[in-house]
Order: sequence, then C-alpha cells, then structure tokens
Amino acid sequence: MRWSFLVLVAILVFDVWYRAHTFAPTVVEATGVNLWPATVGPAEPLDCDEAIYAHMGRRLLAGDVLYRDLTENKPPLGYWLYATPIALFGYNELGIRLFPIPYVLGTIALLWWIGLKLSGPAAGCIAAAVYAIVSTDPYLYGNGSNLEHQMNFFSVASLALILLGWTRKTLWPIALAGVCLGAATLVKQVAVLPIIVYGAAVLAVPTKSRAKDLAALTFGLGLVLLLAAAVLIAQGAGASAYDDIFRFGRAMATDTLPEPGAPSAWVRWLTGNADPTGKLPWPFGNTNYLVWWATGSWPLWLAAAPCLAHLAFGPNGSAGRKLVAAWTVAAGVQVVLPGLYWAHYYLLPTPGVAVAAAVTLTDSLAAVRKRFRFADLGGVVVVLAAILGTAFLQVRDYLLCPPQELTIRYKGGGQWVFLRRLGLELAQRSKLWEHPTLYVWGWQSPLHFYGKLDGASRHLFVDNLLRDQAERDHPLIKPRVEEILRDLRAHPPALIFAGYPPFPALRAFLFENYMPTNLPGTFFEKSLPSTQAQTQSGIGLWVEKSKYRAFEQAHAPESGSFTN
Repeated sequence: MRWSFLVLVAILVFDVWYRAHTFAPTVVEATGVNLWPATVGPAEPLDCDEAIYAHMGRRLLAGDVLYRDLTENKPPLGYWLYATPIALFGYNELGIRLFPIPYVLGTIALLWWIGLKLSGPAAGCIAAAVYAIVSTDPYLYGNGSNLEHQMNFFSVASLALILLGWTRKTLWPIALAGVCLGAATLVKQVAVLPIIVYGAAVLAVPTKSRAKDLAALTFGLGLVLLLAAAVLIAQGAGASAYDDIFRFGRAMATDTLPEPGAPSAWVRWLTGNADPTGKLPWPFGNTNYLVWWATGSWPLWLAAAPCLAHLAFGPNGSAGRKLVAAWTVAAGVQVVLPGLYWAHYYLLPTPGVAVAAAVTLTDSLAAVRKRFRFADLGGVVVVLAAILGTAFLQVRDYLLCPPQELTIRYKGGGQWVFLRRLGLELAQRSKLWEHPTLYVWGWQSPLHFYGKLDGASRHLFVDNLLRDQAERDHPLIKPRVEEILRDLRAHPPALIFAGYPPFPALRAFLFENYMPTNLPGTFFEKSLPSTQAQTQSGIGLWVEKSKYRAFEQAHAPESGSFTN
C-alpha cells in the first residue's frame, strides 16, 4: 500500500509537468528554466470555449450576474469556478491554463483509490497513470481548460463515494455522492445520467438500507441543485436561468440544423464530425479541415470494449466492478446525447476506460502467474499494447510538438493563433475609445479575451442554433435577435466582428453605422477579407464610422509575449 501511494505522488508530480508543456514557453519566459523537450515558439492560445469561459468569469468578478447579464445554455457552476483562476492569477492565459490542474489531479487520485479497491494497488497505479496521459490528449482538447475536467472530477468523486458507502455501510458517503453528482450536473446538464446507474445499483444490492441509500443519494443531488437555484433567484436571474438552461439547452439538442454533409448519428459517435463538404477525417476519409478525435488514443479505445466486458462480466466480477462499468457506459451516452460530437466530449468516458484497462491487465497478470492460459496471456498483451501504444502516440504528438503547433495540427488549424494575434492588435487600437466594446457574430470569442474588450450585448456567443435560426420565426431565437439589435442600437460597440454572414437586420445596422477594414499595411491585410468582400458578404471586422480613419492609421506595437 505504501509503495503504491508513493507511485501515486510521482504520477501527480509527473502530470503537473506533463500538462505544463502546453504553457511551457510562458514558464520559461518567466523563470529562465526549461524542463520540456519541445519548448519552441509561444504557448498554445486559448480556443473559443476557453476564451468565452474566461471572459465570463472576469465579468462575474466585475459584478455581472450569470443569465441576467450574460447568457449561456449551460448550468452555472462551471462559470462560477472559472472566476477562481482569474481572481487568483489575473485575466491571462497562464491563469486559465492552471485552472484545470487541481481537478485533474483530484481525478487521478480518485481513480487510484478506485483501482486499488477493485483489484489492488497495482491496478490503482496503472489507472492513475493511464488517465494522466489520456486526460491530456490534445486530440480530445484534454491539455486545455474545457469543462469536462470539472465534470469528470465531480462525477468520479460521486462514483468513489458510492463504493465507499457500500464498503462502510454508512449513509453519509451516499449522500455526498449525490452532492458530487449534483455538482457535475451544475457544470453540464448531461452529467446527471449516472443517477440512473446509481439508483439501479443501490436497489440491486440486497441490503436492508436500500431505501435509505436511495433517499440519501437523491437528497444530496437535490440539495445542491436547489442551493444553486436559490442563489440564481436571489440574484434576480431565476427566470432567465430557466430559459437559458432548460428551454434553450433543450432546443440546442432538438432544433439545431444538421451540418451540411454531417454523417448519420449511427456512425458519427465513432467518426466524429465531418468538414463542411462532408469529408471525414482519417481513417474514414481525407480532409485537413479537422482530425479524428481518437487519433492519439485509438489503441486504448480499441481495447476499451473487451476491458469493460471483463470488468462487468469477468470471473472476479463484483458489484463495485459492475458499477464502474455501467458508469463508463453512462459517460459514453453523455457524449452522444447533445448530438454535437465535439472532440472534448470524449474525455468523459476516459476515467472509466482507464480503470477498466488497469483492472483487466492486473487480473490477467494474476491469472497467468496462477495458471497459464493463452486467453489470459492474450489479455495481458492486448491491454499492455493498448496502453503503451497510446503512450507512444501521446509523447510523439503532444510532448514532442511545440505548444503553439498543438492547436494548428489538432484543433482546427491556425484560427486560434490568428485570433490571439488579432485580439492583441485590437487591444491596442481600441484605446481610441474611452470605453470600447466589441460584438462578435460568430465563435471568435478569443477577440474578447485577448482584446480585453467587453461584449456589447449579454448574448456573447453565437452557437449553431442562434446562427441557423436567426432569420426564422423561432420562439426562442427571435426574441434573442431582437434583444441583440436593441443592445447594439442602445450602446453601439466600437467594433463588430462578423464570423458568420450577418442576418439582414444586423447587416443593415453594419452598413448604416460601420465601415469594414482589413487593417491595411499589417500582417492581417492578407488574412482578413478585403473591404470589397466584406461589403458583399458582411463577414469581417467592422469599425465605428466616427473613429474609422484613426483606427486604420493606428499602429499597435508587436507583442513579445502572449501571456498578458
């Protein structure tokens, strides 16, 4: 037991170092110490989700109230938590990159304990090590600061507490499991699914306390949800929170139009999304527009099904093992339910897959030592090859890849690099205004973060539902479009960036009050649409007419750092 605890500590230290590769240039710049093998160029920029979460966290610290002053279709806890690194480290890249580390480390420790309980200390150490690697997978956006890390921490904590409650035959761990599951649900709605697994498991275990266990579980879950609702109501955001989380969140899953050329849901869970022409990434097609979500971990995913089958139905099967297997299946369903299949969703089953692989490997090794059988040896070879193969891919594609290249190669090309650079440029040029604001009709939220520009409307992010239904008479979207236009007319922003073709009323507002620019004479001139193209499509950067000439003549100094 003691040796396995020391191994866990070593894994935790390794994970901090390993994850820090993403922002290693920032550390090297600040300390002069380089501990990573490929610290070339700047740190990886924030993507659209990280940037909008960070911007909303800063706005919350400034006194804005979620849903009342800032719209979002997810529950509130993720945004409340996102304010923490900004309060501690400031509104900068490094703070956002540090944010997920405590949650990842906590999940690693919990998986170590779960593996230990199910199959001994070796299984705990292997589960912890596998998750440390896979949870940082750049193809799954794992090295970033997406909310799946918080979901996994709270959900795995609930799983561990259920196992602890069964072991100690007491109610408080079961109630705390409900609390933790409630916290996961307050990050994203789909995280509530394991309640079905837990409820069935509690009822299936033949004990006299089944009714009390179920009551404790639901009490803990309900308590957290009610407390969050009470906070929102007290802040005057109750009605708007209901609209955003329940009505709009449901409409996102049911009313979002399918992307052109998107594969059928029957295969999309495996292939992921297609490019705009319908082409799939390797190994299902040939497109450079995006990469397959499992490119860096496919050996482990191939082994996942037999490992989960062993966990649930193997000869050493126990209620705890079956529970972990069912939890993992529920996590997989969470990937599918939203119907969006973004790569970072696939982080959700990885804790269960790590435990299943670890238990299968240690069981097979124990069986081989006790009595040699080719089936057991095959289990050792398959799982060990899956773990080592995944580790090789991760070292090659993550640790030996320069940090900025991670986003270029695996996360949608150079768009986030470009938006970081453009945002820094706008931060300098926007000083022409006393209190400049920005409205983005699109996904280019890094302009808010790097430009240090507040939004001109409480509707900060244009998701696919808003984009697709803006010109239709949708009962939820029409009022939002009208509110956006009222906000823009009441408080015209200094700048508007249209990443999508603007709907007719927004287009008319742009032509009346703004002029297009592609920042002539700068790096951006060849990357932004020409003013003629902007006039035709509406896509591009638009500047308030009164400051247009001064804005174009301003010159932002080149930034030597991307961390401030």
